Order: sequence, then C-alpha cells, then structure tokens
Amino acid sequence: MSQADPAPPTARAEGAAPVRRSALRLLRTAAISAGCAWLVLTYAGQVFHIQGSSMTPALGSGERVLVEKLALHFRDARRGEVVVFRDPADVSRAILVKRVVGIPGDTVRFLGDEIAVRAARGTGLRPCSGAEVGATRFGSSGPGALEVVLGADEYFVVGDNRARSSDSRHWGPLPRARIVGTARWRVFPPGRIGRIDPAVAQASGPCAHGSG
Repeated sequence: MSQADPAPPTARAEGAAPVRRSALRLLRTAAISAGCAWLVLTYAGQVFHIQGSSMTPALGSGERVLVEKLALHFRDARRGEVVVFRDPADVSRAILVKRVVGIPGDTVRFLGDEIAVRAARGTGLRPCSGAEVGATRFGSSGPGALEVVLGADEYFVVGDNRARSSDSRHWGPLPRARIVGTARWRVFPPGRIGRIDPAVAQASGPCAHGSG
C-alpha cells in the first residue's frame, strides 16, 4: 500500500494541466479580440454621439453616427463631406462634427452666415448656400468680410446650422491632422437610420451646399 501513496498527487498535477491550457487559450482569445477591437476603433470605424444643433437638419442632437476612419489615410477630405475632428481650439480634445466647404488651395470669403469659395484653379468667388432659414447669397465683397487662403492640409469647415455653429469662421482653418474621419451612416435613432450623403456641389461653382 505504501508504494501506491504517491499516485494521488501525480493525478492532481496531471488534471491541472488542461485547466492551465484552457486558461491560456481564453487569455489569447481575449487579447486577440481586444487587439482587433483596437484596430477597428483606431483605423476603421467608430460610433459617435452628436451633441448640439450646429449640424441640423442633417444631424440632430442625440443622434449617433458611424464614422469611417480608414479612407482619409489614403485620400483627402472632399467638399461637402461631413467630418468628425478634435476641436483645434480646445486642449481637452473635444470631438466636433462639421461639413467641409473649403479644401487646400481654396480661397474662402465669409461674412457672418454667408460664405463664398473659389477653388484653387477657379476664377471668381462662388456663393455657398446656407442651411439656416433666410440665408442669402454672399457677394464677392462686403463690409467686414474676411478672406482666407487655405494652405496645404488645411480645411474650412462649418456647421449646416451656421447661426448656431462655432467653426472655421471663428477659430480658423482645420488642420488635417485633427480630422478623425468621415461621418458615413446615421445609426440612431431607428427612424433616422441611413447613409449620410455628402452635399451636392452647386452647378454654378465648386462650393458645396450647406443644407446636408
């Protein structure tokens, strides 16, 4: 009987090995899943919560949008696209959403809610329609009008609801490095689920509509 005494401890040791292997497999799976989630959120897409009314009627407060991040690693943002970005005037890195109306090389002239854009190779300023009720066309000159020529990797972004928006008219051009991605889909609320299409360029010139 004394020769059989060591058997139980050996049996317990052998039984613990599968448990360790299972635990290691679970840890590897969790690590891979976390890594994949990080890659998706960092480079592919992420859902953002809209707060405020600066983008109405295209996007309302409380809605959620799916932001595509990957595309802008390979191309520039385009006029009319809705972009999500880190507030260049806020060190707390608040996230904002606006529409692109000017791209690198464009000349943007603005006065209050009225904006006109001349493309880098264009001739003359073209008016950009406003989203707010009662918007008027903006002339090529006017008292108090400001003009900015966008440099490389600079964008002029505004809210569709310009009367309620803090944007490039207030804090200047948006550096490309601050852009997180392009808002592609509205995913909440259920009754508003759908694609967020870029504004259609005006037939009269290179400036995007602001109506969304």
